[in-house]
Amino acid sequence: MSHLLKFSEWESASGWHCNDVSDLAHGSGYWWHVPRMLNIELTDYVLLLKNNFNAINFKYDIKYNVLLWHWQNYEDCHRFTLYVNNEAKKRRFFI
Repeated sequence: MSHLLKFSEWESASGWHCNDVSDLAHGSGYWWHVPRMLNIELTDYVLLLKNNFNAINFKYDIKYNVLLWHWQNYEDCHRFTLYVNNEAKKRRFFI
């Protein structure tokens, strides 16, 4: 069953994170959902996270196709979460 992309936030020992964790078993947390929704290149997505939302410590695992990053503070993470959720609503982006 598909659903509207909806990010939530959480804090770990490394910092703040956000993603759609509503149905991880069926791919709700795939990192490429957001650049696909925004219709931007994957590299531009990383630049957006870094330059516009102050994300840090990017790590990519080629074997599992996983991109990780985090924020040092809640405000930057929350600003990105609001941005993604607003864009998903506006574009009616279902995953």
